[in-house]
Amino acid sequence: MFPAIYDALQSNWGDFPSRTVMRPCPVLPEPDAMSAMDYASSHYWSSEHQTGACLLRPGEWKYVESCFAGQTLQQVLERITFSFTIDGISRACTHQLVRTRLGAGFMQHGGRDNDWRHRTWTMPETIRRACEVMTVLTDEVNGYPSGMEKLLRLDQKTCITDWEPLDRLMREYESELAGPAESVSLQEVIEDYLMQGRRIYSAFVDAGIPWQDARRLLWMGTQTYIHADYNYLALKGVIGKRGEPVMDWEINCVAQLMLREVKMKCPPLLSQYLMPLSDAGHRDAMAGLESWSPTGKYPNPYELCECGHHKANHLIESGVHDEPQTLCVVCKTVHDYTPVDTLARTHRPEQNPFWILHPDSMAGGPVRWIHTNGVWPEELK
Repeated sequence: MFPAIYDALQSNWGDFPSRTVMRPCPVLPEPDAMSAMDYASSHYWSSEHQTGACLLRPGEWKYVESCFAGQTLQQVLERITFSFTIDGISRACTHQLVRTRLGAGFMQHGGRDNDWRHRTWTMPETIRRACEVMTVLTDEVNGYPSGMEKLLRLDQKTCITDWEPLDRLMREYESELAGPAESVSLQEVIEDYLMQGRRIYSAFVDAGIPWQDARRLLWMGTQTYIHADYNYLALKGVIGKRGEPVMDWEINCVAQLMLREVKMKCPPLLSQYLMPLSDAGHRDAMAGLESWSPTGKYPNPYELCECGHHKANHLIESGVHDEPQTLCVVCKTVHDYTPVDTLARTHRPEQNPFWILHPDSMAGGPVRWIHTNGVWPEELK
């Protein structure tokens, strides 16, 4: 792979076609010195030989690396392709995945020729946390904690600001139950809604309505699977944008898992420059989106002090009793730096409790997720 990339890159400045791919391996003996089978098995014994990295001299390898780093023309990287099978994601997520048109191809589990009555459903984290709070676990005898106490113990916030609509929903649902009044949980209301929809879908299919029409009764959260093919540049764009935690949490998790696969199964150079845009630029690349609050992993360029000046204008000084304070060189006054976001945000951080793949998992360990409340954990910065 790598000699072929170098040979193509050399066309930018070479008088004649480069043919490093035809060089004999400098480590292994010539093919005629051993049987073809022995040579083949020896030649592909390590990743260095599999990719042809052994054929390149240090200066040539540096030029290949500069291509991945974006320091020269990158069309040649389109020949590197990746194939993923992504299972258990919702239709909402696949709708976002297939938006990548250039350098990507998809084959998806369809609803037109398949029976979907057995497909499962994905509950978003914000709704799960609301269900936790509204599931009353308090028992004076056993001393069980309430749902809210359970969330607080797990350091999880709910984004609900007005419980009345949900209380009203449950009261209306309970009043519609046949027989004596009985208490139901919010999760039971959701499960009943899903089961009722599945029964309706099944009845229409059994009655002769084609799957392609009956599928319109299904929910956006219905789980499916998709086969996705990307060339290197397309995958770099997907991970760059969808790897940002302000994106929809589900496709953000998928992007993290795709990067993990590349790190686990490909030469290190292929994953070295695959990362979210913010990590590549060491700045919050999505801070200008007014829909979502910055996660705090990198400084917010739209943040000012309450005094109206940038953080860079505030110098740390020792105040009263050696308590650290800041001197604003513009105001020429000593005061605490009080950050203020100058953009009006549509959503609050806790409305996007994204997930972070544990660093050990990204390195190839078992998949383990770190939950958040829409803010990047200090210990991971």
